[in-house]
Amino acid sequence: MKIAVIGAGISGLGAAYALKDHHQVTIFEKDARLGGHANPVTVDYDGQAIDVDTGFIVYNVRNYPNLLGLFEHLGVESVPTDMSFAFAGRGVEWSSNFPGGVFAQKRNLVSPRFLAMLADIRRFNRQALADLEAGVLCDLTLGGYLRLGGYGPAFEQNYLLPMGAAIWSTSEAGVEAAPAESFVRFFANHNLLQMIQPSWRTVMGTSRAYLDPLTRRLTAGTQVRPGAVEVNRTAAGVLVRSRDGSTDLFDQVIFACHSDQALALLTDADQEEHAFLGAIRYAPNRAYLHRDPALMPRRRAAWGAWNYIYSQGACPGSVTYWMNRLQHIDPARPLFVSLNPESAPDERLTFAAFDYDHPQFDTPSLAAQRQFGRIQGRGGVWYAGAWLGHGFHEDGLTAGLRAALALGGEVPWRFVDHRIEGGPLPGLDQAQPERRVA
Repeated sequence: MKIAVIGAGISGLGAAYALKDHHQVTIFEKDARLGGHANPVTVDYDGQAIDVDTGFIVYNVRNYPNLLGLFEHLGVESVPTDMSFAFAGRGVEWSSNFPGGVFAQKRNLVSPRFLAMLADIRRFNRQALADLEAGVLCDLTLGGYLRLGGYGPAFEQNYLLPMGAAIWSTSEAGVEAAPAESFVRFFANHNLLQMIQPSWRTVMGTSRAYLDPLTRRLTAGTQVRPGAVEVNRTAAGVLVRSRDGSTDLFDQVIFACHSDQALALLTDADQEEHAFLGAIRYAPNRAYLHRDPALMPRRRAAWGAWNYIYSQGACPGSVTYWMNRLQHIDPARPLFVSLNPESAPDERLTFAAFDYDHPQFDTPSLAAQRQFGRIQGRGGVWYAGAWLGHGFHEDGLTAGLRAALALGGEVPWRFVDHRIEGGPLPGLDQAQPERRVA
C-alpha cells in the first residue's frame, strides 16, 4: 500500500519505521528538521561546543518499554540521571534532595507549615493509593479530593500542584481541576507514590544519538516531503496536498501530529471526528535555552533537576530544567531550559528559544480519548500522537506503532500496547521529578 505519515515526531518516525519494509511510505513534515519534541541543539558556550536536549530529555525502563526496545535495536547508549524536584516561591525554597535540599532554607527545620507539608506528603502517598483502589476518586477533581482529605495549603501550593504543573506543563489551576482518579493513577503507575523511584536515564550524546540512525534507516527507502496542507478522502483513496503544491493519492494516511492540526488538515471530517479531535485543547509554551541563574531558586542548595518557580504575575508558575544535572554537562558551564518564565532570561545569556504546544486535558477530553478507537481507520485515516496517552515520548511512539501495526507493520522488538486505564492525564514528556522526602 501507499501510506502517508503526516508529522515526523516520535509518532511519525515510529510509524514509518514499522511500515517501511512492507509498504511504500511518504513522510510529510512542515519543519526543516525531523524529530518533533526530540530537539537536540549544539551551543557555543564561551568557545566550547556543548550538545543539549531541549524537549525530550529522560526515560525510565519500567514505563517506556517500546522506547527501550527502539533504543536497544538502534544500539543507543544511556546513563542514569538525577530527577530531583525543587520549589521556590510563596516565601519557601526547598528541593527533594535530603537532607540538604529539603532544609536548604534553615527555618524549614522549625516551620510548622513546612513540617506539616512533609507529613501530608507521606499521608497522601498512602491514602491516595488506597482510595484509588477503593473507587473513592470517581467523579472527583483533584482539588475536591484534597479538600475532602483535609490536606494543608502548603502541601497543595508548595508540592503537589507545582509538581503536577511541572510534569504536564499546565497551570496549578489546571492540575487542581484534573480528574483525581486519572491523576492518582498516573502517580501510582509511575511509582510517584513510593519512596523508591524508578531509575531514570538520559541518552548519551542527546536524542541525536537515536534520531540520526533512525532517520538514516528511514530516508534510505522513504520519501520525505514538505508539510501537508490539505487531506481529503475520495472513492479512489486519500488525497494529500503538500506545501510544494503537489497532490498525491494514498491508500492510507496516518496523522502523526497534534489532534487540532489533524482536524485543520482533514477537509471532510464528519461530526464525530470533529467532536473527538476538537475535544483536546492545546496551549503554547515558550522554552528558553540559557545560562541565566536568575531563573533558578535563590539558594544553590535548593536547586533540583526540576525547578518550579512560582510568581504572582501573569505567568504564575514556570519550570527551569537544570541541564547540567540532567545530562551530565560540566557544572562549570551552567545550562538551563526554562519553560514559560515570568521574565525572559538575560538576552546576553540566552542561546535559543523554542515554541512547543502542549495538550491541556479536562474531563470531557479524557472521555473523548477513551472512545477514540471509534474513528481510527475511518476512510483510511488513522491518528497517532502522545496526546493519545500520557503525553510522553513513550506514548507518542506507542501510538505511532499501534497505527502502523494495524496496517501490517512490524518492529524487531516485543510491542507493548499499554493503553491507559481510566483515562490518562497527558502532557509534555520531559521528565517526572523524583521525590525522596515522602
